[in-house]
Amino acid sequence: MERFIGLDVHRPSTTCAVIDARGKRLRVDVVETNGQTLIEFLKLQPGTLRLCMEEGTQALWLAEILSPHVEQLAVVHVTESRGPKDDERDALALAEQMRTGKLDTTVYKHVGPFGALRNLVKTHGMVVRDVVRTQNRIRAMFRSRGVPVVGKAVYGTKEREAWVAKLPTNAQGAGRLLYAQYDAGNDVRKEAEKKLIEESHQHPITRVLETCPGVGPIRAAQIVSVVVTPHPMVTRAQRFW
Repeated sequence: MERFIGLDVHRPSTTCAVIDARGKRLRVDVVETNGQTLIEFLKLQPGTLRLCMEEGTQALWLAEILSPHVEQLAVVHVTESRGPKDDERDALALAEQMRTGKLDTTVYKHVGPFGALRNLVKTHGMVVRDVVRTQNRIRAMFRSRGVPVVGKAVYGTKEREAWVAKLPTNAQGAGRLLYAQYDAGNDVRKEAEKKLIEESHQHPITRVLETCPGVGPIRAAQIVSVVVTPHPMVTRAQRFW
């Protein structure tokens, strides 16, 4: 006996639709978007469970905690919705897609032992972007005061006071604050890079990738955290290793 479940997930609540192998609607429930609540809901359903939900902010978390409780779990890309929003209809549509095997493009969610590496890669990327934003603000401040900025010397500490002195008196305080933000962000960036490489080297495949021309430890970690495994690739030509 198979049961096909569609989840329409939102921050406060999740609509759960269940149909049988013939497509008959069995039940539709709205439950709190809470891990234990959703697990309990699945435990109440008899038979072999196959679950489908859309990609979203909480999809990875839900895939990790719900996978052990179902026979099959699929995460699909969000489809364009036309007409009024209806959570019940959307959940039933996902269940029907799972039942008929007409799933849209699925998103690979099984990160296995690479979960920590993936989180560090994402965090490292965010920190780097924050540092670059601060650099751009520093350059913009000087340019807005008619001070030409070329190269990276403006970010260094040796000539920093000389650079600040080029600003009008009423802008020097703001300039020092931006420099303080840059220094703090740069320290965090270095720590994020250190932790990323340490975690990356826990996985032998990253050492192999680092032997490729142009692939350093950061890029190797990024590749592994995204690909995770070559097995989802359809053909050998699509596989990295």
